[in-house]
Amino acid sequence: MLKCPRCGGENADRELYCGKCHEKLPSIASLRSTLRSGIEAMEKKDFRRALDKFTDVIRNNPGDKDAWFLRAACLIRLGSGMEAWSDLVESGIAQETDRCRNCRGTGKCPECGSTGICIMCRGTKKCSYCGGTGVCPTCKGERPDECLHCKRTGTCIRCQGSKECSYCSGFGSCSKCKGSGNCQVCGGTGRGYKIDISKVSPEYREILNWFN
Repeated sequence: MLKCPRCGGENADRELYCGKCHEKLPSIASLRSTLRSGIEAMEKKDFRRALDKFTDVIRNNPGDKDAWFLRAACLIRLGSGMEAWSDLVESGIAQETDRCRNCRGTGKCPECGSTGICIMCRGTKKCSYCGGTGVCPTCKGERPDECLHCKRTGTCIRCQGSKECSYCSGFGSCSKCKGSGNCQVCGGTGRGYKIDISKVSPEYREILNWFN
């Protein structure tokens, strides 16, 4: 369905002009191309670029439920759960229920307990396995030719010699809530939501588990 970005009038995909305000409508082919670009970015885990693409589709066609759903999925991955659910409710894809099952209504990130700090390195950004040295903790990098633990490389098998915490990628913040301390599912609201999956195309429904 094409929803006019000017007046909100609903139009069939084949229409060139809005039947309500006569505004020229965007090309369906162009919108689908932009949506595909967003999906390709998602597959590469470039969620910010994907977010921009889906936002562009929504700006030109507010009636595209798939774009709303995919945009919300990107927001979840970027740690903006509150905005994601707000979008889904606004677009009619989700409705509020009782409490968030992920945080049990506390609104706090269950991974870090609302501290926003990486549970592995405790915010130091250093690899906890090698202590931030980058060398194998078994052979200490001194006799790697005899060490089977590091496969004779002399480097830490967890950080690969980078010295950075592999769990948070060296940022020091919680990998689940991105340092916000909020539950990544409900965005810190503590409220639960239910998605009406019938409003999303079948090929995108596998992404539903991102919201749980």
